[in-house]
Amino acid sequence: MRIDSTHRFLLLGFAGMLVAFVASILLTLVYKSLNPYYHLSIYVTAFIFFIVMVLNYVRERKGIKQISDLGTDLSVDDSKFEVKTSNKWTRNFYQDILANRQKIKQATEWINAIAEGEKIELATDSDNHLSKAVINLQSELIKFRSKEEKRTWQAEGLAKFSELLRTYNENMKDFGFHIISETVKYIQGNQGALFLAGKEDEEEYLEMIGCYAYERKKLANKRIAKGEGLVGQCLQEKDLIYITDVPEHYVKITSGLGHALPRHILIVPLISDEKMVGAMELASFTILEEYQIEFLKDLAKNIAASIAVIQVNENTQKLLEDSQKMSSELQANEEEMRQNMEEMEATQEEMARNQLELDGVFSAINNTLLKAEFDVEGKVISANQKFQEFLKWEEADIKYKKHENICKNPQLCDEIWRKIKTGTNHIVEYETSTSKKEKVWMEASYSPVLDKNGHLNKILMLGQDISERVANEEEQRRLSLVADNTDNSVIITNKEGLIEYVNSGFENMTGYKLDEIRGRKPGEFLQGPETNLETKKKISQLLKEQKPIYEEILNYDKGGNSYWVSLAINPVRDEKGELKNYIAIQADITATKKSALDAKYKLEAIGRANAVMEFDTKGIVLDVNQNYLDIIGYEKDELIGKHHELMVDNHSAQSLEYKKLWGKLANGEFVTGEFERYTKSGKKVILKGVFNPIFDINGKAIKVVKFATDITQEKLLERENERQQAELMNHMEAINKTIGSLEFDKKGKIVKANEIYLSITGFKLEDIEGKSYFDLLPEKDRFKPQYQLMWESLQNGKFFSGEFKQVDKSGHEVWLSGTINPIYDNEQNLEKVLLLAQFTTKSKQKLNELGGSVTAMKGVIPILELNTDFSLKNANPLFFEASGFSRMTLKAVDFANHFKLEKGVTQNTVLADLENGKRVETYLEFKTNDGDWIGSKVSIAGVQNLDLELDKIIILFTGMVEQQLKLKNVN
Repeated sequence: MRIDSTHRFLLLGFAGMLVAFVASILLTLVYKSLNPYYHLSIYVTAFIFFIVMVLNYVRERKGIKQISDLGTDLSVDDSKFEVKTSNKWTRNFYQDILANRQKIKQATEWINAIAEGEKIELATDSDNHLSKAVINLQSELIKFRSKEEKRTWQAEGLAKFSELLRTYNENMKDFGFHIISETVKYIQGNQGALFLAGKEDEEEYLEMIGCYAYERKKLANKRIAKGEGLVGQCLQEKDLIYITDVPEHYVKITSGLGHALPRHILIVPLISDEKMVGAMELASFTILEEYQIEFLKDLAKNIAASIAVIQVNENTQKLLEDSQKMSSELQANEEEMRQNMEEMEATQEEMARNQLELDGVFSAINNTLLKAEFDVEGKVISANQKFQEFLKWEEADIKYKKHENICKNPQLCDEIWRKIKTGTNHIVEYETSTSKKEKVWMEASYSPVLDKNGHLNKILMLGQDISERVANEEEQRRLSLVADNTDNSVIITNKEGLIEYVNSGFENMTGYKLDEIRGRKPGEFLQGPETNLETKKKISQLLKEQKPIYEEILNYDKGGNSYWVSLAINPVRDEKGELKNYIAIQADITATKKSALDAKYKLEAIGRANAVMEFDTKGIVLDVNQNYLDIIGYEKDELIGKHHELMVDNHSAQSLEYKKLWGKLANGEFVTGEFERYTKSGKKVILKGVFNPIFDINGKAIKVVKFATDITQEKLLERENERQQAELMNHMEAINKTIGSLEFDKKGKIVKANEIYLSITGFKLEDIEGKSYFDLLPEKDRFKPQYQLMWESLQNGKFFSGEFKQVDKSGHEVWLSGTINPIYDNEQNLEKVLLLAQFTTKSKQKLNELGGSVTAMKGVIPILELNTDFSLKNANPLFFEASGFSRMTLKAVDFANHFKLEKGVTQNTVLADLENGKRVETYLEFKTNDGDWIGSKVSIAGVQNLDLELDKIIILFTGMVEQQLKLKNVN
C-alpha cells in the first residue's frame, strides 16, 4: 500500500505533536517552574494538528463513500460523477471501479442479446474471464434451445399425429395413406410406405396399405414375405433397421432436379402388446438425427396401437355383419347406451322375478308330479319324494333301481326308450307296482335332455298317479255293462237334450233303435196324448234350471202302446262345473204301480247310482244305503232310529223352514234341491237330491225316500270358478280401461285390439286386422334385425318388456311402455301373442323437452355434481372455466378445504334437507385453482335413484349468472 505526501506530512506532524506533547508533560513533571505559556503553545499546536487531521479524514471518507456507491449501483451515470480527493490511492481505486463498470455494462448487453436469440462473436481473451463465461453461456443456451426445439418438435408431432390417428381410424386404406404421407412431410423425407402384418397358411407377410413419394400419393399393391428384403427382415427380427448407405439399386426418387437416390433408409416395426402389427419404411436424402428416430419410435407405438384398434374394430364389424349384419343398425349414442343399461337392469330384475316364478313352478312340479331322471342306460339317477312315496321306495334303494323296475312291460319299455333316443317326447299310461306289490297306474311323460353338443345326456320323466282315475273308468265300464244288461232304459243326451246314446233296455222298452232317434229330443216321440201336461211342464222347467229330475210319466213305444216309467234325469258336469250331458234312467213301472216288489227293484237300481236314505214321515231314519254312509261318515246302526236333524246344524234344525220341509213331505209333496249336511266329524257337505214321498194304496204318504249325490267338491269348484271369473273380468275390464292391448296370432298377424289402442292410434280394427307387427313400425325400423330376432324369441317362449316404438294411422311415431307375452294352450303350444302397454308418447316428449332444458341450463349456469359424501364427482364446462379446475383434478379437490357454506349451514343439515326432498338455497364460497375465493348464491338439489334414495347432489351457482347479467347491463 502506497502513501502519498499529504498523508505522510499528516502522519509526521501527528507524530511530532505527540512527541512534543509527551515531552511537555515530562518536562513539566521535572521542571515545574517552566513558563506556563510554553505549555499553552504546545497544546494549541497539537489542537490545530488534530483539527486538520479530522477535516482531512472527513473529506477522504466522503470520497470513498461516493466511489462505493458508484461500484454497487450500475444505474448511476458515471459521466457526471466527479470524486474530489487528494489521495492518489483513492483516485486509482476510482479508476478501477470505472473500468469494471464498463465491463459489467458490456457483459449485460451481451447477455441481453443472447437472451433475445442473437449470436454474438467475442474475441477470446485468456485474461478476460467474463467474456469466456458469456461465450460458455451462449454455447449452453444454444444447446438448450436446440434440445427444446427438438423436444417441442417431437411433442407437437405426437400431438398432430394423435389427432390424425383419431381422424382416420375408420378405414385402413385412408389411414395408411394419410399417416405415411404426413410422416414423410413432417420429417422432411422423400418417400415412405406403411405395411400391415398378416398371416396366410401359417406364413407371415407384410402388405403395403399406404405409399407416398415426393408430395404424391403412390398406388401400390405390394406384399413382402417374412425375411424378404429389409422390410421382411424387420418382420423377422421385430427390431428397428437404419441404413445410412443405401445400395444404388434399392430405390429411385425422381425430383425436379433429375434422378437421385436416397441414401438413408429407416424401417420401424409397429408393435402393439408385444405383437408386430406392421412396419413403416422411410427414405430420405439427409441423415435422420437421433431425436427424429426417437420421435418415429414413439409415433410407431401410437400407430401400432391405432392399427390394433382398427383391426379389432374391423374384426368386430365383420363378426357383427356375419351375425345378421346387426352392427350397421346398432349405432348407439351415449343416451341410447344409458337407456339400454336401464332396460338391461329392468330385464335383469324381470329375469330374477321370472327365476323366482320358475323356481316356484319347479317346486310346484316337485310337490304335485312324480319326477324321476334316468341315464341313457335306464338307470335311475334321482327321484323326488312324491315318486318315492308313490312306489314306496326308500332313498337308499334308488341307486339300485332301473327303468324296468318301473315299467314292467318289456315291449312297452323298449318302445319308450327307442322313441326317446330319437329325440321324441313320449307320453304313455301303464300299470306298475309298488315295493309292497300293490298295483298302481301312472301316466308318464318322457322327455330327452340334451347336452351342449346336442347329444342325449339323460331322460326326464314327469308322471301322475292315475290309479283312482283308472279305477273310476273301470267302475264306469262295469256300470256301462250293467246299463247294457239291464231292462231299464238309459238315455244320454248332450246339454241341449239331443240323444247321443241309448242302451238296449231302451230299445227293448220303446222299440226304437239308436240310429232312428239320434239327435232328437226324447219328449218328441216318447210322450203322447195321455201324458200329463203338468208333468211335462215340470220336467221342462227343471231341465232349464239344470236340476235333477225324478218323476213318473206315461210314455208311448214305437207301436203306440203306453207304459209308465219312473224317470230320473241327472245333469252331468265337467271338471269346471259346466253342464256337459244329461243321463236319464227310465224304469218301466207299469206293473210296479200294482206291485211293491217292482218298486223295490226300482229303488235298488236307483240306489246303485245314488245315495239313498229312507225316513218315516216324521224324519226318523228307517234305512240308508252304503253310498249315503260313505258321504256322511256314520255307521248304519248309528243312524237307524235317529232323526234326520242329526245331520243338520242346530240352527237349521230349529228353523221354520226345516219344519215346513217335513210338513210338505208328510203331505206327500216332493222336495228337490241342494242341501247342506254335516258328517259325523262335523265337516259340511253339499248334497243335491230329492225327497220322494212313498204312498200307500190309499195315496197317503207313509215314508220318504231321499235320493242324493255329493256335489261338495263340485260346488266348491263352481264357487271358486265364479270367484276367479269375476276377478278375471275385473282385471280385464281395468286393463281395457287403462292399457292398450293388441293381440296377434302365432304367425304374428293382428287379430284383435282394444278401444284404448284404437282410439290413441286412430286405427279401426279393420285397418290393421291381418297385418303383422312389422307393419306398425316406422319404415326405417321395419327391416332391422333386432325386431325379427324379438319375434323369433317370442315364438320360442320368451317375453319382452320395455319401450316400443310404433306409428299411428297418420304415420306419426307413438311410444308404448309395457310387455309382449306369448300365450300357450293346454298342450303348451303357442296360441297367440299379447301386447299390453301404456302409451308414453307425451311422457317421452316431456322427457326430451326436459333434456333440452337441462342442456340449455348447463350452457348458462355453472353446475357442480357431488356424491352423497360430498366428494366431487363432475361439473359442467362453465364451472371448470370459473374454478380453473380440470376434469382430472376435480376429483382430488376436498370439499371441506375448498368450499365454505354460509354460517349456520353444514354438510349434515344440507344432507338432511335433501334426503327429505327439500331444496337448499344458500351462499357458498369456493377456492379456485389459482387460490382465489369466489362467492355466489347457490341452489342445492338432490337426485334420487329408482329406490327413492339420495344418489347424488347438484349445486347450481345461480348467483354467478346474476353477476354476469349485471355486468352486461352495466356495459
